[in-house]
Amino acid sequence: MPIIRFTDLSIRSLKEGSYYDEKTPGFGIRIGKNRKTWHVVKQPSRTKITIGYYPDLSLADARRKALVALGTPIIFGDTRAPSFPEARDEYLAQGKWRDRTRSEMTRLLKAYFSWSKPIDKVTHKDVADAVESIAKPSEAEHAFKCIKSFFNWCVPRYLKYSPCTGLKSPSKYIPRERVLSDDELHRIWKASDQLHTFGLIIKVLILTGQRRGEVAQFQQSWLKDNVVTFPASIAKNKREHRLPVSSMTVELLKKLPPTYNGWGTPKEKLDKLSGITGWTIHDLRRTYATNLQRLGVKLEVIERLLNHISGPTRSGIIGIYQRHDFWDECGEAVEKYEQHLNSLLS
Repeated sequence: MPIIRFTDLSIRSLKEGSYYDEKTPGFGIRIGKNRKTWHVVKQPSRTKITIGYYPDLSLADARRKALVALGTPIIFGDTRAPSFPEARDEYLAQGKWRDRTRSEMTRLLKAYFSWSKPIDKVTHKDVADAVESIAKPSEAEHAFKCIKSFFNWCVPRYLKYSPCTGLKSPSKYIPRERVLSDDELHRIWKASDQLHTFGLIIKVLILTGQRRGEVAQFQQSWLKDNVVTFPASIAKNKREHRLPVSSMTVELLKKLPPTYNGWGTPKEKLDKLSGITGWTIHDLRRTYATNLQRLGVKLEVIERLLNHISGPTRSGIIGIYQRHDFWDECGEAVEKYEQHLNSLLS
């Protein structure tokens, strides 16, 4: 019988047959036409015992059951622990990630954490040194959250404790507060005329305040009668989002291709063309919300337009009993904002 290193990635790619784990002797899986069966073979009688089925029983849980069935104690931190790259790849192979999330986590984990040793040999100092070496504050903050999430996943699969325990988020990071002025917004809008698809997306973001990743995945089928319906599968909060849009936004959306990738180079060109630097694309969302407040739009309506759920408006009595969707108010706010932007551009 083939003996291989079991990982979630390897299990999913196996062809029909029986396989055994090199890490846990006696622990195996039978790949059939219709299902994948975990089992153990107990010595000396070679008794085969079924312990569950994949993926209902995960690899980590199946291994723990196997150790119990084999009469072997669960050992943390021994030489059988996978290397950091192996555990990282298994973590990233989970089916729960959205494509954009998986891509960003892959980038961060590979760019800043390059240990090749077993994960139980990664120390508290290793993590701290890696994070402290990242010059950009926001990048350091995101990388720390990513590696912390990874090691939390490793407990108790492969580790008894996370080496991130006790480490604090990079204190040098300060959340952004940048709001673009009317003049800056005007200049960015005009410069976007020269940037084709990227320019169209920037204009849609200025007009709607939506997240760039959601607009970049826009499909024409989502638009109907001046309403865009973003599916829950791409929304950050996993909630379907129906958004009333102005006639100006509709015309821009009709010109967008199905998907868009690549933000860095076009953003640099936009900065040069507009003469505006030191801002991020996400600042357009903050600017949109701030300008709606300037126009007298209620906070509840702004949050509804942004598909944002905050604690104060969705907890306690309000969260349980407040079910008004502010649809009419959202439509009025969208028209008011288009009028404001038209006056600004003229």
